[in-house]
Amino acid sequence: MKKRNYYLFASMIILLAVGLWLFTMNSTKSLKEAAWDDVNFDTITSIDIEKGHDQKVTITDKDEIHKIMSSLSALEVKKNSRVSLDFNEVYRLFVDVNHGARLGMHLYDNKYIDVYDYEASPKKNSSMHYQISSQFDHRIIQDYVK
Repeated sequence: MKKRNYYLFASMIILLAVGLWLFTMNSTKSLKEAAWDDVNFDTITSIDIEKGHDQKVTITDKDEIHKIMSSLSALEVKKNSRVSLDFNEVYRLFVDVNHGARLGMHLYDNKYIDVYDYEASPKKNSSMHYQISSQFDHRIIQDYVK
């Protein structure tokens, strides 16, 4: 009888752990919540946007910075362990806060985004990979590097 109760209890714990893992892996949240909740948009001094090796623009206008960061922050994302190779364009964004590097991002079409937080502690939490689950008009970024 004790052995049966033990197996029943162990099975319940395993099912609960699997359920929690599935719930956390499939939950979506905004990119701001997931990656840069502690970044104040008013402290951002510039955003560099690169496409390929020859197209680069630096944005320093506060209104443009706020527009870009607001649109990216509203993205609904879920964690992804690897980036699929199914993309046409990649944009690299580098966000400077108080004239120092703070965030780096790779935006793969409107499907995936990688975020690197240069100030993350511990460093193992600095690189995050997400799948974009909401609609994103990447022309907001694309229009800067035409």
